[in-house]
Amino acid sequence: MKENEVHTIVGSNVKLTGTLKDTNDIVIHGTVEGEVISDQNIVVDETANVKGPVTAQSVSVSGVVEGMVKALDKLEIHPSGRVDGNIQTKDLIIHSGARFIGKSDIISDDQSQGTSEEGTPDVEQSDEAEEAGESEDEEVKVEVDEE
Repeated sequence: MKENEVHTIVGSNVKLTGTLKDTNDIVIHGTVEGEVISDQNIVVDETANVKGPVTAQSVSVSGVVEGMVKALDKLEIHPSGRVDGNIQTKDLIIHSGARFIGKSDIISDDQSQGTSEEGTPDVEQSDEAEEAGESEDEEVKVEVDEE
């Protein structure tokens, strides 16, 4: 993402409460308490703190997100990043040093296009997970230590 393509920037000294929505890219350096939605990309910078759901094609987290993250294409959690909440994405990258606590659903191309009647993505647990006795509601804590 090029800086001149960003249409919404939340400065490091800014605190927003409510829904932040843009059809273009959003970069957050400050604090947002509420839902963040973009039709394109969302970047949560190292100084950012988001409390609420985040939805976009691609999400990059270097700061803190406390809430569900739905990235239709890719979710990347950088070494300084922390996600405390469930995630849904097609492509998940968690770098060394990053922290993720929650449930992850890896969705297919078909599922990223479709939604259920409730407006949530159509995500099904694999037969292999069911055979292994894994529960859909099982929470996972992932912390990657730097070596």
